[in-house]
Amino acid sequence: MTRGGQTGRRGNGWVVGGVVALLWFAALGGLGWRALEHAGGGRVSGAAFRELVADGRVERVVMRDGGDVQAWLRGGQRVRVRLPDSAVMPDGALAAQLEAQNVDLRFEGRGQWLGIALNVLPVALFLAVWVGVPLGLLALGVAWRRSGRAARAKVAEG
Repeated sequence: MTRGGQTGRRGNGWVVGGVVALLWFAALGGLGWRALEHAGGGRVSGAAFRELVADGRVERVVMRDGGDVQAWLRGGQRVRVRLPDSAVMPDGALAAQLEAQNVDLRFEGRGQWLGIALNVLPVALFLAVWVGVPLGLLALGVAWRRSGRAARAKVAEG
């Protein structure tokens, strides 16, 4: 058997080992996502959420813009539901029903930091291109000139 044949077989072992390792890490990642999903509370449908409210099992509710609702049930379980925007209004029927049952109800708007960051991004890019690039070129020119002077000084001394 030649050396090339032995090297090829060893290479195949590394490939198989790499594929097995990738599959192993993918499986661990999938299990991690599944665990996070269960830890974060289960998702329920809008109809199931309305039944929980009607039964009086809801203790606290946080409604966010866009229809995202988190609810904590009596007993500590947390559920999430996505409702239409019209149902998540402070003056809506669902809010009135929750307030009638003395449920701790809170409305939250979306954070504005993403919008602010997106508005600042073009200015930052403009400054990076029109100020950063010329300053970088200037620094390179100064460094090149200093290296030229040092080389000329060595030639003059030698």
